[in-house]
Amino acid sequence: MSDAGKFVSSPMRDNWYQRSSFLGSSFALITSVSEDGLTNIGPYQLSFPFEVNTGRSWMVISRNTSNTATNVWRTHKCALNFIEYDRDKIDTILKFGYPGQTTAEKMAYNTFELMDSPTPGREPDERHPQILADAYQVYECTLDVKRIEENPILRDSPSAHLLLNIDNILVKEKWMAHIDGTKDSMPNIPLTYGFRGGATFWFGEVQPAYKLPIPDMGPNHELVHYEANRMDEEVKFTWEACKQLTGIPNAFLQNVLGGIVKQAKARGITEVDEDFVLALNKERENS
Repeated sequence: MSDAGKFVSSPMRDNWYQRSSFLGSSFALITSVSEDGLTNIGPYQLSFPFEVNTGRSWMVISRNTSNTATNVWRTHKCALNFIEYDRDKIDTILKFGYPGQTTAEKMAYNTFELMDSPTPGREPDERHPQILADAYQVYECTLDVKRIEENPILRDSPSAHLLLNIDNILVKEKWMAHIDGTKDSMPNIPLTYGFRGGATFWFGEVQPAYKLPIPDMGPNHELVHYEANRMDEEVKFTWEACKQLTGIPNAFLQNVLGGIVKQAKARGITEVDEDFVLALNKERENS
């Protein structure tokens, strides 16, 4: 047996992800509008991407009775605010998560700066909350009531499953140049490790992020399919077409795919199939 020791079974408790195991993750500070018109702030670890390719949506799992769940079900609107690590702000975040507080009580000790959204139509009102000026990015969202009500897993859960459609993504101007990963720094994203031992919450500061090049293993058709179908919203590639493109070196893949998309649009084609790729190859050979 390895010197690392043996595995033992951990009891399955409520809130198992933090009471029966370890889960380190980022978290969102969700702003929503309370019944008295104030912007409420609630921290959420169980907050993660839901749809990422054909749509933009987010899932938040919450207590049914939380301020955030109550507000979002009433207004159908919220904003997910992501902040950088600041040790001086952790105590405030910890207090925000304590159940049973009114929004007014939270705002009395709030150390975050609230600001109006710059998005037209998202000006603060009885439905739209303010956002955090401290955030490096914000997702402005609308609750998808229809899909929740149509799905018994989401509708009948004892927890609130807030399926949120992302209407708008706001990123601080200084970080926009870093979105594609070409720059050498990332936001200093804090981590939470959850509730431990009945008395403590754990947080962590991550080390500076670093980048590594994608290993050049030669593109397989799944990678080609993924990259090709990100090129243009109107032109899509079939699996068979992508199998014809696996011999392209990684360094030239984007240029080749872009050229195929350009040819397809010029000819009024919205689906690039195997025959179209073979025809283009033949044209190039004869030119």
